[in-house]
Amino acid sequence: MKINPGGTLALEDIVGRDALVKDICARLDLQSVILVAERRMGKTHVLAKLSAEAPNGWVVFRRDVEGVRSAAEFVQKIVADLHPHLDKTTQFRDWVHTMVTELSGTKVGPLTLPNFQSKHWKQALCDTFDHVQDAKDLDRVVFLWDEIPWMIQNIARADAQEAMELLDVLRALRQQHAKLRMVFTGSIGLHHIVRQLKAQGYTNAPTNDMAAIEVAPLEAPDATGLANKLLKEIGLGAEGSTTAADIAHEVDGVPYYIHHVLSDIAKRPDPKAPLTRSDLHRIVRTAIQSAHDTWNLNHFEERTQDYYGVQRDACLALLDGIAAAPTSLEVQTAINGAKASFPDIKQNDWIELVRLLERDYYLLRDPDTGQLGFKFSVLKRWWQWHRLSQPIMMEGGVS
Repeated sequence: MKINPGGTLALEDIVGRDALVKDICARLDLQSVILVAERRMGKTHVLAKLSAEAPNGWVVFRRDVEGVRSAAEFVQKIVADLHPHLDKTTQFRDWVHTMVTELSGTKVGPLTLPNFQSKHWKQALCDTFDHVQDAKDLDRVVFLWDEIPWMIQNIARADAQEAMELLDVLRALRQQHAKLRMVFTGSIGLHHIVRQLKAQGYTNAPTNDMAAIEVAPLEAPDATGLANKLLKEIGLGAEGSTTAADIAHEVDGVPYYIHHVLSDIAKRPDPKAPLTRSDLHRIVRTAIQSAHDTWNLNHFEERTQDYYGVQRDACLALLDGIAAAPTSLEVQTAINGAKASFPDIKQNDWIELVRLLERDYYLLRDPDTGQLGFKFSVLKRWWQWHRLSQPIMMEGGVS
């Protein structure tokens, strides 16, 4: 296994996701799915593994739709994906040809696809899935759409009504077609896009028929196993050593950060030199403190502008207070600390903000006490250093 921070992994190098993929497949037998997770958890690799290991009889289409700018373009992508599977077994080819004749066409690879303009895309999408339902050789059709929140946001910026209608049509199609399953995932929470649309008059719940499944950090044995495999790649694997477990623990079991730590270890003048726990702390501390942001942690602060809008300053004040606390805080204590700077914000708005910060993986409540703390220690340490100029707390004390 090669050290590959942020790169595309070979299927055999995707560690610790077998049970998750099995769970997703079992759920897809019943309903469509939203994969929820913090960025860098490996959602894209889970989709790759799901696509490669789908049950027999499933036809799986995987596509990144981040760059799609209109509902019409999205329908074109769906038609292009389905064309090879429907071309000979249904009237799909004749239908596409008729649409090209009526609407003109755009060359996409070897195909000429209709230009589904705003007044045509909804009917075209419905007609397309009618052809899927007619295809006797297709048992289950699964669309894996990565970055779909970005796509909906792109569409909404140009035409909020079109974004609302697309969400509603996709929900209706899921209800109408037993063969059809959809998997939504993305680095922006779809709930934020829906909140923005609701502020413009949207009243529906477009994903309440879908199961939410979290792509969590690796379990400790899997995270340790990944770190151990990468240590062996640079000649540091040793029987009885706790180094792999220390690495996994230090970065919350997130595979992306594990790869980064091993990459930094491999860059030492002598990569095979013994690695002490103090050496490990220093490597992680240096990465977190780096002004070059090699672990892309600044994203968590930057995205608060898009996520929280006019609530951003209150959000940052809340996070700052929780980051400054040596231990987790009672919810009301955390709110009171931020409220001192924003006395005009109502209590219910603070409670809603806390809930959003939980949904967006900044905060986590202790299941027994209900107290609030950062969900990921890596992010808390970054927050302390870059926003509060506090020493970075490492396992075992100040580093």
